[in-house]
Amino acid sequence: MHSTPRSLLALFAALLLGAAGCSQHTPSTSSGPSATAAPQSTHAAAAHPETSADDAGLVQESTGSCPAPEKIAASERDRANCYHLQPARTVVQKRAAAKTKKTAGKTSGRTAAATKGKAPQKSATAKSSKTAKTAKGKEIKPAAANTTTKAAAKTATKKHGKQSAKPAAAPEMLEYRTVGLCQPQSLIYARCRTGIKTCQLGDTSPVQWFACARKNGATTAIPTAGSVIVLDANSGRNMPTGHPAYVEEVAKNQDGTWTLRISHTNYDRKCHLDQDATVLFDPKRMTASFESGPWGPWAKNLKVMGFILQ
Repeated sequence: MHSTPRSLLALFAALLLGAAGCSQHTPSTSSGPSATAAPQSTHAAAAHPETSADDAGLVQESTGSCPAPEKIAASERDRANCYHLQPARTVVQKRAAAKTKKTAGKTSGRTAAATKGKAPQKSATAKSSKTAKTAKGKEIKPAAANTTTKAAAKTATKKHGKQSAKPAAAPEMLEYRTVGLCQPQSLIYARCRTGIKTCQLGDTSPVQWFACARKNGATTAIPTAGSVIVLDANSGRNMPTGHPAYVEEVAKNQDGTWTLRISHTNYDRKCHLDQDATVLFDPKRMTASFESGPWGPWAKNLKVMGFILQ
């Protein structure tokens, strides 16, 4: 159970949301839609210069309502309940090892060739022995021992060739393969911390979540405690669908930048938790640079889409 000072600190940070740029205004009933359209477009152009005129009305400087102070305090108090690591399932499969080169077959082939090469010489000697005649004109028969030796040599050569021709059994190797996804994924963790249940589009990516929330008027370009910061897709950093993180705390710096304290999971593709990392957010360039945590050494100037409020 968290201490009382931490809860009081979270409540105090929530009460300062107005200074963080999160508005909780109620639209005036006296002014029509035409009266509010122009300010929204102005805020959109300032926050997203690359946005077209048709899409400018979807991006607002501060839209919807900010997370309630008691909601932020509950998230701070119960944040451990949103993280229960479930590693991905590992499957072990057997596969045959790569076959080695047949050196024994080559050796036996050379032996057989050498044996065949020597055979004509022996047959020539036998022939000369058969054709040799005595003075009386009788043929001289070759010795029986020579015939026995030849037969034994042929039998040994045949047996040796047959044995070497048989390939050795290939050894089996174990292959480990990951099946499914670990939990909690970064988006699931961010939803759990904020309690946001809107824009559930099935297998929703962080980029799709932000686009849906923006159309619903629930995003802002100004850091807000209790919101979700969404990093844009970055194929070079293995983030093809973007990456969300829960914003624990915000503080505005004198140079116009913001120092954020964020928590996120799956930073390593194994769903481990990076808690209370320090991030420097630049609202002019809409970039985020991690100053601590596992991403601290490399995550610099990452493109930020904005912050989801509800």
